[in-house]
Amino acid sequence: MFKRPLVAIDIGSSAIKLVVLTGGKQKKLHAAGLEVLPAGAVVDGSIVDAEIVGEVLKTLLKRLKIGTRGRRAAISLGGSSVLIKKVMIAAKDKELAEQVFYEAEQQFQADMADIYFDFYALPEAPVASDPTKAKASVDDKGQPVLLVGAKREMVEAYLALVRSLGMRTGVVECGAFSVANMFEYSYGSVQGLTALVNVGAALTQLSLVANGNYVFTREIAIGGDDYSRRIMELLSVDRPNAETLKVAVSQGDANVPQQLHQVLGELNEQLVGELQVCIDYFFQNAEATDRAASLNSIYLVGGGARTLGLDAALAATLQIPVQIVNPFQRLEINPKKFSTDYLMMQGHLYGVAVGLGLRALNDQR
Repeated sequence: MFKRPLVAIDIGSSAIKLVVLTGGKQKKLHAAGLEVLPAGAVVDGSIVDAEIVGEVLKTLLKRLKIGTRGRRAAISLGGSSVLIKKVMIAAKDKELAEQVFYEAEQQFQADMADIYFDFYALPEAPVASDPTKAKASVDDKGQPVLLVGAKREMVEAYLALVRSLGMRTGVVECGAFSVANMFEYSYGSVQGLTALVNVGAALTQLSLVANGNYVFTREIAIGGDDYSRRIMELLSVDRPNAETLKVAVSQGDANVPQQLHQVLGELNEQLVGELQVCIDYFFQNAEATDRAASLNSIYLVGGGARTLGLDAALAATLQIPVQIVNPFQRLEINPKKFSTDYLMMQGHLYGVAVGLGLRALNDQR
């Protein structure tokens, strides 16, 4: 029986991005688009105004000519209501689930009845050139396990939204994992330690991937909205005009006020400083298996990825190559259906959505 592909829906604080991919190993872009959300409809990853979000999503589905009857959606979760912890569990096989639940209670410091919770046993990585010694060292500490939780109230709001449009939910995952999934498909398993920096409207999420395996995530309370607010204050303009000016200066428009360069530069410096603090924390506190490799590349994704000077500021401070992600680069694209210029210039907006679109029902990784 033919299975219709998942409708991948990324609901951010400023816009809803949607992607549908078809095909097997070689994926083909079937649909992609976004609709802007009014300020306050989604805050810190939680749906505040379900009616407005539902109407915007319905408009997007209609514009992309995607029917909802019998369809399953893939959705991503983010914000402070999502909890991700990597721990070492000194248990194997049958005892693992019991020990993981106990560890989750300690790590999340919340009533587990209020949380949707899952875990994934990570592959064991060598810590030395001698594989035998490395394996022994890992065995002494136990099994590396990724704990993932999300507040039940937030998850159920997303599920209700999907149901209200006549769809069912097929995949629910964290935005950090969606970005990592997209990156692995688009760029392969990069050797060493890679930083994936998702610059959203409300916050920036740093994820570290070691030899293709997720190892670390931190969120920073600086995002594209902070740049817009500073422009609003500087030039006494409203938010839409501030957004327009931010995009214009980032695209090299010479007619924008020169003060904008200083504003963007100051916020870039602040964001880069926070990212460096998070990276330093990782190298000081992570397991030896995770920090054995040096950080050798940074990839920017998200709405703020093309902010003027951000990539250069990161590269200059950390002395590491910085690139802007193109989530569509390995997908089969019909040039008669999609503007390749749009996908090249706006592709960074779809990192989470493409990662979700690559999923299948019952995926565990």
